Amino acid sequence: GESFAFTVPSRAAGNQKFLQEENIIVLGEKTAVRPFTAPATARKTAIMTRVLGLVHELTRKAIHVTKRDLFYTDVKLFQDQGQSDDVLNDIACMVGCTRTSLNVVASEKGVVIGRIQFNEAGDPIDCTRMGIGGKAIPPYTERITDIVSDAAFILLVEKDAAFMRLPGGRVYKPYPF
Repeated sequence: GESFAFTVPSRAAGNQKFLQEENIIVLGEKTAVRPFTAPATARKTAIMTRVLGLVHELTRKAIHVTKRDLFYTDVKLFQDQGQSDDVLNDIACMVGCTRTSLNVVASEKGVVIGRIQFNEAGDPIDCTRMGIGGKAIPPYTERITDIVSDAAFILLVEKDAAFMRLPGGRVYKPYPF
């Protein structure tokens, strides 16, 4: 008889369509079938089953983790983070939602300092009072609301070493950024 299988939308470039009126890319009808009993797909199916279980637990408990945290829950199975990341993207496509909706977020996106205040999940944040380390930018930016600033410009610094020299001198006081 037939065995159980996952049917996963293909994320290949040939199965992607651009909807100009909505300005989004969507997946077409092509899918891949991953039978539980086929030797060629057994490993990927095992990873998918494990990640589905983890995502179910995260959403049930309303916990957020990073992609890296997810990988470290079962390093022996995943072997490298790319494998857990790929399957996580497959699951998001299969379920029809974003990765963030599965309570798995990217790592923090950097640090902010200067003359800016906002609410993060209801908590007021004043970046002028964050010290020389600044405030980590959270991976789920949809929780940031009520942004207020009198900054004249934004300065983006890619290297941590160069960034760490700025807050020590409170450079944002005479130059509002």
